[in-house]
Amino acid sequence: MSDLDAIQRICGLLDREEIDRSEFLELFTHRMAVDIDCSRAGVRILLDSAETRILRCVAMFDLTSEHLVSVPDIVGDHAQAYFETLMRDGAVVAADARKDPLTSAFAEGYLLPAGVHSLLDVNFSVNGLMFGTFSCERLGAPGPWMPRQLRLLRRIASRASLTLLHAVTATVDTTPGALWDPSSPNRLATITMPFEEGHKH
Repeated sequence: MSDLDAIQRICGLLDREEIDRSEFLELFTHRMAVDIDCSRAGVRILLDSAETRILRCVAMFDLTSEHLVSVPDIVGDHAQAYFETLMRDGAVVAADARKDPLTSAFAEGYLLPAGVHSLLDVNFSVNGLMFGTFSCERLGAPGPWMPRQLRLLRRIASRASLTLLHAVTATVDTTPGALWDPSSPNRLATITMPFEEGHKH
């Protein structure tokens, strides 16, 4: 059985409407955490505006507690190198995320309070437009990410991006309170703004 068989099956369940979007997000992030072998794995959506740049988590599965957990937004206002690398290379690999120049901007606001030591993020994009990240985290202590883990996460992202976009879009449109702060003016449409030309290489 290939590494993607379980992901394919989960995506198919949603495509055939055999599970709802909440079940899909839980099954998908759980499977991603198991396959990548990390403390927890999730999906973040990029909210990009003239005022701020935020990565908002729509689902994060923690393998220790065996359920979805709530995590705060990652504010990327001072993390231009992170986004440039994510756009250029399609991934950010940070074994020691608190000290890595690409991710250290997240230390005070997210990494330290959340107990995160290592980050592996892959660009979540559809038709060349970045919508967010598939994100894997290691808690407790920093450690290296293996090439196999990066390759597999890229393959998961490639297979699941379109299904995931449909799931998130439909969820936001029908029950915004399930994923978003209803008082927030941000909508999914705000993330379709193109990056400045200087971000592309």
